[in-house]
Amino acid sequence: MKVNKRYTIRNLILIYTSRALRSFAAGFLVVAISLYLFNNLHLSTLLIGGIFTSSALATPILSLLLGRLGDIYGRKKVLLIDLMTLPISIVIILLTSNYVLLMVASALGGFGIAGGLVGGGVGASAAPLFTPLIAENTDEKNRTLAYSLNMLISTFSGAVGALMVSVFEFQELFLIGLFVTLASVFVIIPVSENYAPRKQKTNDPKEVQIQYNQKDIKYIKVFAAAGILNGFSQGIVAPFYPIIFNAFFGMSKSQIGYLISLGGILSGIAFIFTQYLTNKLGFLKLITLTRLISATFVLLLPFSPNDVFASVFYLLLTPLRAISLPAQTSLMMGLISEEHRSTASGTNQAARLIASACGTMIAGGLFDSFPFFVPFFIAAISTYGNIFIYIRFFRKIPEANRPLHETIDYNVN
Repeated sequence: MKVNKRYTIRNLILIYTSRALRSFAAGFLVVAISLYLFNNLHLSTLLIGGIFTSSALATPILSLLLGRLGDIYGRKKVLLIDLMTLPISIVIILLTSNYVLLMVASALGGFGIAGGLVGGGVGASAAPLFTPLIAENTDEKNRTLAYSLNMLISTFSGAVGALMVSVFEFQELFLIGLFVTLASVFVIIPVSENYAPRKQKTNDPKEVQIQYNQKDIKYIKVFAAAGILNGFSQGIVAPFYPIIFNAFFGMSKSQIGYLISLGGILSGIAFIFTQYLTNKLGFLKLITLTRLISATFVLLLPFSPNDVFASVFYLLLTPLRAISLPAQTSLMMGLISEEHRSTASGTNQAARLIASACGTMIAGGLFDSFPFFVPFFIAAISTYGNIFIYIRFFRKIPEANRPLHETIDYNVN
């Protein structure tokens, strides 16, 4: 991959390795945590929803705060601090079954956050710091490919991690997760970062700064609006998939582990084609078409006559929803100026996760009190709304519609 001469392939390898280790742990934690709470601690879906909600409320706050701090002090320093929250949360899970402390652990670790193996599931607050670190180690032409590789490596790692659920017991999984997430912290230490906040060089800095910020603010608001609907649709059902397949379709822990793993593998394969499809379709068409089809499969899943059909729908909707994520991230990083990339990523992440918190907050009650299809129906409608936002705000923006092989001037300097 061609990168800016100021940076090195070594940085990308270290960043990808850290993400891979973190995602490997997330692959089994995303399954093990919910089943551990449901089967071992015998908590109701309503109480589990409360634990998931604590993470869904805390993670967006962390994303906003850490994203802004990353722009001010540097992404690597802040990232190292944030990476420690996940191993700390695992220690809490290992040591106690106290409900309040489980909520604290969930808040720190992001357990139950919508996204699963892709899109910022477990430990999602690190995404606003990883994203600009990758951006500054590549160039415009290869940016989507860089994010596709990041997602591919991360997702395959998560898929392998999900297989661990079929082999180890819960306590063993938590111990493995502790050591793996600690390793992901140490891998980032050698990364070199040249980014530093830049001051405006002009005789009238106030005037330039106002104009510059207005452009960034416009795009930040648009991505946040889309993120709200995307997050809500994920928050309704995604954290509960292991429980759904166990309680409603009678699948065992092993079967669920294999299913989640296969979904991750298919998502990883899908990322191989993200750059190609973006070249052919442009950002907007890729995002809207894949999410439209994915939302339709979400609608169909609760009407599955058995676990086989439900599994097939899950294996179809998961990669279709995931495939556009690198393109969406690349578009955002291209439209936002370098000095505000962490802030933009953190705001987008926070908007998505706050909305997912609302979805998760009501999801437990919905599954307990309403027909099974209702949460899925709400999730699909929210995704359709997300598609409308993209079409409404990006249909006239050349950068969002022009294939990548054509020259693009983002004009962010």
